[in-house]
Amino acid sequence: MGKSIREIKLKRIFLGILFLLFGFANFLNAQELTLDEVKKKALTVTKEFESKLKKELKNAKREGGIKAMTEYCIKDSKKILEKMNNKYNPQISIKRVSLNNRNSKAKPLEDEVKILKALDLIQKSDAYEPEQIVQVISDTKYKVYSPIQMNSRDCKKCHGLENKVNKESQKRFFEVYKNKKGFGHKSGDIRGAVVVTISK
Repeated sequence: MGKSIREIKLKRIFLGILFLLFGFANFLNAQELTLDEVKKKALTVTKEFESKLKKELKNAKREGGIKAMTEYCIKDSKKILEKMNNKYNPQISIKRVSLNNRNSKAKPLEDEVKILKALDLIQKSDAYEPEQIVQVISDTKYKVYSPIQMNSRDCKKCHGLENKVNKESQKRFFEVYKNKKGFGHKSGDIRGAVVVTISK
């Protein structure tokens, strides 16, 4: 009988420890991410995307110049985003958006339009351009915007001013997307943003 009572007591103690651990785990999961943690995670994901895209475009340029780069942007650049979203799902997702989007998949949502317009206003005001803007969606969900700036000569061949873009590239984009968006940017312009959504 004594042994049976002892076993019951041990079982109760064990269950009590389990409940404490389970409660503590729930407490940790309920905690909000700090802005520094959000920005750090988003920066890591954004840099990973930019590095992979730069590498692929460099390979395309080596193989076939601006023509191959154009075809890569049309057919294959989205694959990087797809692979990364599969990799980080469901806590993190990544996409590119632009107010001057030629691809409908790069069309910003209503709340994203406001941030993109703010970035555009900052750039046109010659004000300090932030590396990231954090938009708080809820206690456990954030969007982090990293501006895409017109800097490289290769970018200008596909996204630059009318007299600067490659005509064959422009023609090919029009064939695919049936619009003349995506062009008209000069050096230093912000032509969109990489958006990383982080959920707790």
